[in-house]
Amino acid sequence: MAEERVDAVVVGAGPAGSAAAIAMARAGRRVVLLDRATFPRDKPCGDLIGARAMAWARRLGIAEEALAPYPRLAGALVTAERGVLDLAPGGPVGRILLRNSDARVIPRLVFDAALVAAAGRAGAELRRGTVREVAAWQSEGNAGEGGRVVRGTGPDGAFAVQAPAVVLAGGYGSRVIAPEMTEPLARRVVTRESQPGIATRGYFRGVAAPPDRIVFCLNDWVLPGYGWVFPLPGGGANVGVGTLAGPNETGSGREPLRYLYHRFTTDPASPAAAWLAAATPDGAARTWALDLGPRHRRLVADGLLVAGEAAALVGPLTGAGIAFGLESGWTAGETLVRALAVRDVSARNLAPYGRAIRRRFSPWLRAEGAAQRFLTDPGRLNGLLNALGPLPATRVLGARLLLHLG
Repeated sequence: MAEERVDAVVVGAGPAGSAAAIAMARAGRRVVLLDRATFPRDKPCGDLIGARAMAWARRLGIAEEALAPYPRLAGALVTAERGVLDLAPGGPVGRILLRNSDARVIPRLVFDAALVAAAGRAGAELRRGTVREVAAWQSEGNAGEGGRVVRGTGPDGAFAVQAPAVVLAGGYGSRVIAPEMTEPLARRVVTRESQPGIATRGYFRGVAAPPDRIVFCLNDWVLPGYGWVFPLPGGGANVGVGTLAGPNETGSGREPLRYLYHRFTTDPASPAAAWLAAATPDGAARTWALDLGPRHRRLVADGLLVAGEAAALVGPLTGAGIAFGLESGWTAGETLVRALAVRDVSARNLAPYGRAIRRRFSPWLRAEGAAQRFLTDPGRLNGLLNALGPLPATRVLGARLLLHLG
């Protein structure tokens, strides 16, 4: 089997992989973007594309017509035992504060396909294939020169692509790994500060929730996680629950997640009942695991960088990772462009990427983790909501924070 030679291979065409491919293709590099799925493809997710992610998506060239059917969000509703708190601007000053907070609910079926299309317009070559192996680094001549062979199977059989630059962006469940990395990316050491999460979501029709508000349910019986109702056009919604995974990944230890989701979507006592009373499911619910950050993980090897969910860049407060994926993917692509220009893709020359990722994201992830632990106590949560409720300024700041999480 002949080995094709390109400048870079990106494994995984989600937000991180597409961003990396765009950065390198725009610089004139020949990039192969590999994914086992055919786009558009569904991905279980809450579908909240926060303001940070929207800003990155536009920077990456996502088509405006793909975004147009999904309106900007004006704020958020938070439910708890004290009632419902409306976090939204109450006047012109509040609207000014939120004018740059362009957050939307866009199904990943649509959003990811639009990103892949942007990568194609930038010059990246999207190919369908399941990667089986990323071979060890093979040196050629001077230090930092050489490449890796990426092997897998596609619709036309086995393939092998050689490149001096590889980005691993296959997500949390990816088993693809370079030999220098001693264990699969999906393995993790669970600590109090970095427990894995698990979530279930389904789509519904006939939802009575406000079309311009995301709903977060922080009532006692969903803690230490939360429930959500995220509006979609035409009275639809993405509805789900997420929590910390127990020893068997069945929820928080209080009840299995599938039962919690069933109660959340059907029980008249559910905090979501007022919005879902006349709603009907639109397809089957789906469950997925969340590798909540921050987590120490090797991100750099000779000719190789890890980005997005594969790098455990997932916020522990909400499980959001799209903005982290887009920014880390772009940073990986830019780092490799510079390294390829000087023909030195050694781990030593790529090391600034790992430092930049930790410097940029670790404080944010730790802050989210601290907030998550704080809010699992119903007393503290209700005290915070009582403090936010009476003041218009704090309500707007709360909305701005929530709209920037995704």
